[in-house]
Amino acid sequence: MQKETIDRDNPHADIGKQKFRVRKYYTAWVEYEVVADSKDEADSVVMEHCGIKKIDWAEGYHKDQPVEVYANDHNMDHSVDTVIQKVAECIPYEDNSTVDYSDPDWSTNELEWNEDYENPNKTESKSEEVPF
Repeated sequence: MQKETIDRDNPHADIGKQKFRVRKYYTAWVEYEVVADSKDEADSVVMEHCGIKKIDWAEGYHKDQPVEVYANDHNMDHSVDTVIQKVAECIPYEDNSTVDYSDPDWSTNELEWNEDYENPNKTESKSEEVPF
């Protein structure tokens, strides 16, 4: 018995096409600017209060057919060291006769950075360690 052929001259547009699942790998990085007293504090602030909450993946269409996200995942890459780079320092206004701590300026010029300026708002934590 021979099978009946219907609409052979007018087939559906998807006849003969194939469906593929494509997995692409992406590396994302995020750079923060943090005002802190030290590199350790800046790192701690980012680890405790920042991060990736959601990644929105783009979907689309190809020849009127949807290209849909099937699955996704993201994890922190612990194999890469955290890079912390100082990019600016808040320094007091200084001219030939004065150093004005009431007029701060964020300087990106390393030559202007001066570790000798005391932060009047910084409180030193006193250690209870016994010196040897």
